Amino acid sequence: MLGDLGGFFHLIEKILGTTGSILYLIFALVVVKQVNTMSKNVKDKFNNILITVSYLHLLGAIILMFLALTIL
Repeated sequence: MLGDLGGFFHLIEKILGTTGSILYLIFALVVVKQVNTMSKNVKDKFNNILITVSYLHLLGAIILMFLALTIL
């Protein structure tokens, strides 16, 4: 009985972890799109830094999704 319940909770953990990482990846893609749109409209000396940070954020989200798919 307890083993079946543990397997059920592990399945729920996999589903929630994978779904959460997919949503976070979508969020990171939206951030990159917004930063690129902002940098086209607002001219500033920090635009390149913001674009770089947004792409690093996207890379982190991709790594998180890969880890969620492989570890979970």
